[in-house]
Amino acid sequence: MTKFYVVVCLLGVMSLTQTFKVTPQPPTWPSAFSVDFHEVINISAIPSNDGAWYYDYNIMRARFDHLQGQSNLFCQGRGLTLKDNHSDCHLIFATDMYVHYPREKQCCRACGPAEGCTVLKPAWLTGAKYIGKQTISGMVCHGWEKQGAVAADRWYQREDGTPCQYWEMLSIPPHLLHTMTFNISTYKVGPVQRSVFDVPDYCNITCPNPYP
Repeated sequence: MTKFYVVVCLLGVMSLTQTFKVTPQPPTWPSAFSVDFHEVINISAIPSNDGAWYYDYNIMRARFDHLQGQSNLFCQGRGLTLKDNHSDCHLIFATDMYVHYPREKQCCRACGPAEGCTVLKPAWLTGAKYIGKQTISGMVCHGWEKQGAVAADRWYQREDGTPCQYWEMLSIPPHLLHTMTFNISTYKVGPVQRSVFDVPDYCNITCPNPYP
């Protein structure tokens, strides 16, 4: 009878453990970090390219480098006179967001806070839904999803907080899918050199086709 009672109690404890398993809470980003990425857009004629992500919320700055081959929607179609609109494009978030093609020395202001072009807060994932684990680049990563104004956004990171991937899908047709898979060997937490976020002196016009 005693052995049977012990077994029943153990099974009950195991059942409770499964029932009350804690769901991972949405993470908060470090206030400053940088990391390289590989970018894929599923309906682009030039589907992939490399890039770099610089973020420093302490000084309210961010920069996203979409390198040769890019088809980024913020870079494309701004009306700049370019020899190659798929060449390196830097999206610089200072007070406003600027589209900068450094190889061609072409740059313009695309949008500002009034249009929603601001630096993401470290806690932007607050309220996001946990969507489980996924293996990305051979790593087990936890994922969260949050619905934005025009797209569903997902953020994947390892147990230790190292980012795995940013994922977004437009809510409207053609439901473009965009992923930025991070090279974790390049991930660095800490202040980014302020000059990284400098806007060139020649970036003194509004884009002929501003966003949105």
